[in-house]
Amino acid sequence: MSKTITFFGASTGCGNFALKAALAQGHTCIALLRSPAKLADLAASNPNLIIREGNAHDATAVAKCLTIPGDDSRLVDAIHFSIGGTMDPKTFKFTDPDVCKNGIAGLLEALTTLRRDWNAVGNPLLAVVSTTGISDQKRDYPLAFYPLYHWMLATPHADKKVMEERLRAGTERFVIVRPSLLIDGDKEGVKVREGLEDVRKGKLEKEEVGYTISRAAVGRWIYEKLLSVDEGAVRDWEGKAVSITW
Repeated sequence: MSKTITFFGASTGCGNFALKAALAQGHTCIALLRSPAKLADLAASNPNLIIREGNAHDATAVAKCLTIPGDDSRLVDAIHFSIGGTMDPKTFKFTDPDVCKNGIAGLLEALTTLRRDWNAVGNPLLAVVSTTGISDQKRDYPLAFYPLYHWMLATPHADKKVMEERLRAGTERFVIVRPSLLIDGDKEGVKVREGLEDVRKGKLEKEEVGYTISRAAVGRWIYEKLLSVDEGAVRDWEGKAVSITW
């Protein structure tokens, strides 16, 4: 069954791979971009891709991406959220240390506004990319990565932790995806291992620890496991965080 899926953070990385997978299967995809030119070639070859210009921190711009094209009374079927900041290699500082928590706040506000002011109906699944290294239950990354996670990546990890807290405190359907350290390239056929934590109950259900996983593998996993399936197939993961690694 064809779906309408909204993407925030689809110009690169995991979101870009998930977007391409969804387009290839004929789903209608809406992507919010600050620079639409980044996906101009992809849009030219995929008439089922709708690009809207705007900032993911702007709830008004976000709201314009959350309804079925041609029918503002219905919310989209699913939302892929994978925005993130970049590090300045000279200063080792991140350009926007609050990008994730502000972005998720804008998304939650937009959904509330559409339901309250426009009577939009629907309960889209939010597939939200976070990270390993921020669990309150148990270390989910190799000990060798401790300096990297708690020094170099401390700022984005703190941001993603607040993002998760805001999701947990809300009422939307969500699955948090916590990949291990992201790398480029891919390994076709390598099994993706899955850990599981119930973030609302504070309970670790399944432990997995790994070093890395590629952005391509994460995007593919999110599309196949969360975005392309029906509601019943993700029910056991809703309200939880899935850690994925090779």
